[in-house]
Amino acid sequence: MTGGMNGGTVFGLFLLFFGLVLTLTLLFLRNRNQHLRHVERMAALEKGAPLPVANPERPWTTRVYLLRGLIWSFSGAALFLCLLGLSAARRPMSAVDRAMEAHYLSKNAGITMEQAGDIVQRDAGRETNGPPASIALLGLLPLSVGLAYLVFYYTGEREKSVPR
Repeated sequence: MTGGMNGGTVFGLFLLFFGLVLTLTLLFLRNRNQHLRHVERMAALEKGAPLPVANPERPWTTRVYLLRGLIWSFSGAALFLCLLGLSAARRPMSAVDRAMEAHYLSKNAGITMEQAGDIVQRDAGRETNGPPASIALLGLLPLSVGLAYLVFYYTGEREKSVPR
């Protein structure tokens, strides 16, 4: 067994690095934008000119909550189903899995490595499961956020339609 990194680990590290660079870039650009807005307001104050509008009016309606609720809910449901499907997937044991099982047997069962290798080799066609099904419960987190948005949207709509 080698101590090197496999392709999945390298890809995961690449994604982590890419996400970190993207996040830092977005934070820098947001900070730069706020700094320029501050400089503009200070220049207007020094000249005695009227202050520029800080935030232009946004078309912020309750439909935004409906959109957010739908996005979060469907994303959570999709994540739940995807993780549940991955947990149900069966795959043949890899050579690394078999070697680790033989090592575990030799250490904990009190048998030689050759005997453990023979036991594992005899079960070479055996399949292993994916991750545990409980990992699919992570999909319930964004689903619950989406449902909260939807409840907020529908209760807000009901309050608007009831005359006071």
